[in-house]
Amino acid sequence: MEITKSSERKTISNRFADHVEVRRTILGMLYRGQASHLGTNMSAVEMLISMFGSVDLKRIKNKTQNRSRIIVSKGHCAAATYATMAHYGLLDFAELENYHKDGSLLAGHVSHAVERVEHSTGALGHGLSVAVGCALGLRSRGVYDAPVFSLVGDGEIQEGSIWEALMLAKHLNLHNLITMVDNNRISSITNTDAVIDMKPLENRFAGFGFKVHNVDGHDLNALGNAIDNLKAGSEIGVIICNTVKGRGVPFAEWEPIWHYRSLNEELYKQALAHLDEGK
Repeated sequence: MEITKSSERKTISNRFADHVEVRRTILGMLYRGQASHLGTNMSAVEMLISMFGSVDLKRIKNKTQNRSRIIVSKGHCAAATYATMAHYGLLDFAELENYHKDGSLLAGHVSHAVERVEHSTGALGHGLSVAVGCALGLRSRGVYDAPVFSLVGDGEIQEGSIWEALMLAKHLNLHNLITMVDNNRISSITNTDAVIDMKPLENRFAGFGFKVHNVDGHDLNALGNAIDNLKAGSEIGVIICNTVKGRGVPFAEWEPIWHYRSLNEELYKQALAHLDEGK
């Protein structure tokens, strides 16, 4: 296991989108669409930014066969996914105005009906298997410069299909696959440990033979360095991203109920004010 230390970090965040602006975009989407999942969207922001900021966006825009694939397996963070894509030029900001509204393709779970989204998710536990297939397909064509990312939740990894996918990925040594775990420690309406206690999480992955990076999931420099380390190496790896559910919105942080609640006008304005204070 590798823990990225502050003294070892490079200043690489200039390749990444502004996390405050991405959160502001997400809040607007959730408020206008009266959508839920605020907590899980906010915990994943920096992870999504770091993934999209670590691939060749031109290939994704042009839909070339040798493009990187980003599979958002924890599909509840659809708003964060679409907002991040817009900030990287992969989705029109105007489309975000209709998020979660009747007739919109931008639903509350990630959908491949949206252009440049690789796979529909929301039923948990399936996205990583798809990512394994993508990584294997790229390698079989001799493409080694297009990493495949899979974003999974810490509640989601209690699904058996996750570990089946990890076993196959390790057996095939798919080091072009990078699995990122949103370790926000809340599963739906309770703590993940209350459902199944999987601590210490890094030992689970290390026991399967993975190189493990354990980082602050809201530190873009730490995330970027962990990604760069795995991209440059020949070992298959996992990045455990320690996050806060509801990050950036104090009244929602660590509160499981914000998996379900939607923002009224007063709380929306409060949330925006908190983001401004944190700049």
